[in-house]
Amino acid sequence: MRGTMIRWAVVLVLVSIPVMGSENATGPSVAKAEGVVAGHGGESFVPLRELLERTLRDNPRIRDARDRLRAAETLMPQAKSQLLPSVAIEWDNTLSSSRWQGGSSQSDPTSATLSVSQPLFDLETMRDFRRMVPYVKAAAMDLEAVRQKVFLEFLELATALIQEQEVAALSEKNHTLTQAHLDATRIRFEAGELTRTDVSQSLARVYAAKAGWIAAKANVAARQAGLSELVSGTIPEPLELPPIRLELLRNSWAELELLLEKRPDLEAERQRVEVERMNVEARRAGYLPTASLDSTGARTWDPSSGVAGPENDLSVTVKVSWPLYSGGLTGAQIDEAIANRDARQSNLERLRLSAQRELKVALLDHEKFAAEDQANEVRVTAARDALDGVTREHQVGTRTSLDLLDAQNEFFSAETEKVKSRHGVNLARFRILGILGMLSWEALASRSGHE
Repeated sequence: MRGTMIRWAVVLVLVSIPVMGSENATGPSVAKAEGVVAGHGGESFVPLRELLERTLRDNPRIRDARDRLRAAETLMPQAKSQLLPSVAIEWDNTLSSSRWQGGSSQSDPTSATLSVSQPLFDLETMRDFRRMVPYVKAAAMDLEAVRQKVFLEFLELATALIQEQEVAALSEKNHTLTQAHLDATRIRFEAGELTRTDVSQSLARVYAAKAGWIAAKANVAARQAGLSELVSGTIPEPLELPPIRLELLRNSWAELELLLEKRPDLEAERQRVEVERMNVEARRAGYLPTASLDSTGARTWDPSSGVAGPENDLSVTVKVSWPLYSGGLTGAQIDEAIANRDARQSNLERLRLSAQRELKVALLDHEKFAAEDQANEVRVTAARDALDGVTREHQVGTRTSLDLLDAQNEFFSAETEKVKSRHGVNLARFRILGILGMLSWEALASRSGHE
């Protein structure tokens, strides 16, 4: 009779413990299926969007690229000024006095001069001005490339943080459950139904679960520190990421290559190739003549000259200059420009091959994580069924405490791997978008399935 009462007490202790997996295994940090993406009728992801916007606005690397773009934009008016007229006005007053034996003289002329100079033909300068257009476009693409990198880094760190938070929540449940089983095992040991070995095994599982929980909390703290450093601020709670689907995964490789060509860093390098090509043409124009128009108008007042009223002078000069020999300077500049152009073209090819490799690896990673996620889904279902069966058999005394601990550990392990593979799929999709240069909040929202 006493043994039956103790067994029922153990059953009540076990029933009072929330079973792992009875709640959504994703925990509070993962977007629920009924959630709505900000911008599509709800506020579920508003803290995340605000945090992301702040990061893309204040990140030092983005500010640096933005300042470089501003500096590049100032080169346009600087280059254009070489083709526009220059106007200058000068005013001077001279007081001179001469003395000699038997006489002296003094003059006090005042003059005002207006000078105007206008380039008429300078093909080298014109081509230098035109190459500023792709130069500025390259700086703009550099800014977008940096934004894409910071965006992807944000998503990687946020995904890692959410994953570790969910693993920590599962580890806490696992520790709570193993502690409850240790308490139940001690009760049955005192009743003489179990041996000291059973207690030792349960105690070992408790310490292992506690160590796993502590390690998981440490991982959360490390991920929080990394994300806080990137965003230069605190992390809101709860932090949620929209799960996304990618229709472009159905595209052929040729179609993906076309999308890849629009990547910001590739476009920036193409613009730099164009800059160097135009630089070659500009240096070749150094062999051609230049022409300019110079005009000067002056008015002079000099009472000592004996001329009534001011003197007016006007001159107009058309100057044509044709370089005949410069010691080989122009030819060397052309050779240098051609070498720079070829180097840029080679670098563009290198970047293109690297981007294609990154995309192939990302697609393979997505395929791997998707397969693992499907396998883990089956594993979780099987582990849950096994745990339910072993729990019932343990309650009637046909299974040992070690059997139950093994079943619980397998279920915990399956749940943990499921969390990792699910976030792995999402992260692989983020990386595919990042490699294609297509990351934006609108892109995430439109692909989240929460329209």
